[in-house]
Amino acid sequence: MLIVDSVSTNATTTRAGRPRSERTRLAILDAATDLALAGGAVPTVDAVASRAGVSRTTIYKWWPSTAAVLAEGLLERFHESIEFDDALPVRRAVTLQVDALVTLLRDTPAGELLRHLLAAAASDRTVGLAMLEQWLEPRRAQAAHHLERGVEQGTVRADVDPTLVVDVLFAPVYHRLVWGHAPLDHDLAAQVCDLVWPSIAAPAAAS
Repeated sequence: MLIVDSVSTNATTTRAGRPRSERTRLAILDAATDLALAGGAVPTVDAVASRAGVSRTTIYKWWPSTAAVLAEGLLERFHESIEFDDALPVRRAVTLQVDALVTLLRDTPAGELLRHLLAAAASDRTVGLAMLEQWLEPRRAQAAHHLERGVEQGTVRADVDPTLVVDVLFAPVYHRLVWGHAPLDHDLAAQVCDLVWPSIAAPAAAS
């Protein structure tokens, strides 16, 4: 069972009080991420505090739980996997984003860690909220941005529901990560996008 240090499941990541020092924030995020990737689980608040050279109070002043620290740390560490230039064609940008996630989960320790976190999220609301707010939503928002860009450019149908399309694009990746029934193949992103694109592309851009 994954144990998560927390002070309140209703607390938000942004805490009241003194503004965070950016240097201290990054030290805490790096500490949590390094420990988690090395150990494959959410580290204790004491371990994060010791590695970052801060107090437990400092961590709990800014985050509601170590899961929230870790989720933000993972986003910070792997942020490049969701950033793709608007100069790219929409289909290419979306395919690259899905492929970056596949590569991250398949070829780095983040894959096994994310699998444990997703499993823990089913029974621990603190983990679930942290993962939703700091891991899933930023990725979903970026993919939705490209789809909306496609609508503006006339390459994606105007009646497309970006939220549903994003679900369809990323679901196979997380499904395979959690259940392990099929591999995270190097061409999985291309296969998924080849399947999805004809159903969302404007007629002139369907091919």
